[in-house]
Amino acid sequence: MKTKILFILHRSPPAHGAAKVGDFIASSEKLKSKYDCKFITIKSSDTIGDIGKVSFKKFYLVIELFFKILYTILVFRPHKIYFTASVRGVAFYRDLLLYTTWKIYKKFKSCEVYYHYHTKGIMEFVKNDRNRKLTRYFLKDINLMLLSPLLEKDFQDVQTYKKVLYLSNGVEDSYSKKDFDKYISKKDFNKINVLYLSNMIKTKGYFEVLNLSNLHKDKSYHFHFAGGWQSEEDEKEFFKYIEDNSLENIVTFHGFINGKQKKELFEKSHIFLFPTRYKNEAFPLSVLEAFSYGLPVLATDEGSIPYIIDKKSGIVIDNVRDLNTAFEKMIEEYVNIDTANYCRKRYLENFSLGEFEENLVKVFR
Repeated sequence: MKTKILFILHRSPPAHGAAKVGDFIASSEKLKSKYDCKFITIKSSDTIGDIGKVSFKKFYLVIELFFKILYTILVFRPHKIYFTASVRGVAFYRDLLLYTTWKIYKKFKSCEVYYHYHTKGIMEFVKNDRNRKLTRYFLKDINLMLLSPLLEKDFQDVQTYKKVLYLSNGVEDSYSKKDFDKYISKKDFNKINVLYLSNMIKTKGYFEVLNLSNLHKDKSYHFHFAGGWQSEEDEKEFFKYIEDNSLENIVTFHGFINGKQKKELFEKSHIFLFPTRYKNEAFPLSVLEAFSYGLPVLATDEGSIPYIIDKKSGIVIDNVRDLNTAFEKMIEEYVNIDTANYCRKRYLENFSLGEFEENLVKVFR
């Protein structure tokens, strides 16, 4: 009889990092071939802007989720439970409520529980004595699944868990080897296209990239932005800055894109910029996507970014004020076919969906 695993996880929409990983886990044929799997979606926000907001609808969805988990545990009787955990705020207290279902279940049946953290911020959250006690209770006797060793320090004040397992994210590959070689051999490295692709949240650094475009508007560079807006105010400010500084000819905003449009934008780009200071940034999938297209990356040292980017695949800065200097170095040293091939190789060996899927199966062994 196969080991039974209950997966309680985020799925799209909205399309944030944890949801994309959840989408892939739920569709993994290798996982389903090895284990008897059931999936429950954590549904709370319809858009990126809804995340963190409190509403009556969310309260209803939490109650619905609680009883769905309770019913599935009693009927399915899993040997293992996988849960996408939150680190702070209202979502943490929701998770604490859900935790009671498998806490009681474990009193009657042996069951391994895994919390997969896609974000960071526990260290800050547990500075409050009450939060620290509750988090220690929440983590007691479970297995942590972290995205990289750099994130383990976030849990140094709440070490009631059993053990730590590492599972780096992976992203979909758009090419066969033959197709990538054909694409990269035809790539024009003369006119530079710079790409920012992520949610349009200010702390993720899109405005720093916009400022950078203004510093280089006399060069033959084009700056591309893609992603969904968190607020209308940010959107208005973005386009006003473009108008005030006459950047219409060198800046293009593509909105939220996916599929063919996203592939085409990556293919025409040469450098990926991600100067994030987003407090929950842990393991950005957009950086992995850039590598899969052979794009070197310039980013800040947030979360696991220094674990993802090595010296041959990009530049990691510890201060956003160094962005322009690092960008000029990127233009001079990293925009070439050799770097593109190395970034692709780094993706294939470490951050492909195949690697992620294989490591996920191993974790549950």
